Amino acid sequence: MKNDRSTRFLIVVMAILGTIASVEQRAIAAEYQGKNIDGRRFAGQVYSYETGGVFQVEVEFRKNQAILYFVNGSRQTVRLKQSNIQDLKGIEAWSRGFVNFGGFFSIGVADNSPDNLQPPHPRPFEGFWRISLTDVNLSF
Repeated sequence: MKNDRSTRFLIVVMAILGTIASVEQRAIAAEYQGKNIDGRRFAGQVYSYETGGVFQVEVEFRKNQAILYFVNGSRQTVRLKQSNIQDLKGIEAWSRGFVNFGGFFSIGVADNSPDNLQPPHPRPFEGFWRISLTDVNLSF
């Protein structure tokens, strides 16, 4: 009887994991005007709400994320507010407070370590970005 329960439990777990994997494969790609723009780099600039700085970048979209490639060689991965982009000059994203699990699930993160010198609550705009694409050629 115990072995029968274990088998049923294992089948349920495998079914759940299979469902998660299939949903991940069907995750919505970043798109603009109905066209998939995943995996392509676009010239643009980003505005950091945290610092007030404007930076020249290349932006590569990957599903609900964008990788920002800065001119100094650094890069930052941000999560898009929406993967269906409506306005190329006002793409909202954030970089702080989430951890991805396979791109589908995410959770918030807090560092309550006594060695953390940051304030206990993040500043209101910490980690928020506005992406503005300047050179968009959507010919495929």
